[in-house]
Parts: sequence; structure tokens; C-alpha cells
Amino acid sequence: MSPRAQGLRTWLLQRLSAVYMIAYTIMAIVWLSLNAPFDFVAWQAIFAPPLFNIFTLLFVFLLLAHAWVGVRDIFVDYVHHLPTRFVLMTLISTMQIMLAIWVFMALFSVVQL
Repeated sequence: MSPRAQGLRTWLLQRLSAVYMIAYTIMAIVWLSLNAPFDFVAWQAIFAPPLFNIFTLLFVFLLLAHAWVGVRDIFVDYVHHLPTRFVLMTLISTMQIMLAIWVFMALFSVVQL
């Protein structure tokens, strides 16, 4: 891809991740409305199938990527001091990596194969 089309990739990532997140959110609302979990065991039962966890993990990763593109664009546009921008972007990316690891561990701690 040419350097002139760099923005196309991030634009496409934003749009495709938003479409998936909307579809997942609608599906989750419908599923939770029909099968309202009232206790911890019911919540574990919802997240026990590996396929549901994979869709949820994909949702979280796309949410983090979507957020990263938005935050990065804000920092590039409004934080002109390069060392400050570097520190802020490093903090945000570290936080997102830690969050992704935490979600992965939480989701796959209840998987029953």
C-alpha cells in the first residue's frame, strides 16, 4: 500500500471494528435478555463454550484496536511535544496490553472443553 493510502487502513479498521462491535453488542443484549443470568454459575455457563469466548475476545481486541486508533489520532493532532506524546502513547498501549491479557485470562479460565 502506498504511503498516501496509510489513512485508508486505519479508516477501514475503525469502520469494520465498529460494525463487528455493533453486531456483537446487539447479539449480547438479545442473548442476555432471553437468558438472564442471576448468579455466578449462570454467568459461568454463558462463557463456558469456547466459541462464545472467541467472539468475546475478538470483540475486546477490536475494541482496543478501535480505541488505539482514536486515541493515537487525538495525540497526533493535539499533543505537539514529542516526548510527552511518546510517554502518553506508551502508557496507553501498555494499559491496553495489560487489559487484553486480563480479559484473555478471565475468559479462558471458565472454558469447559
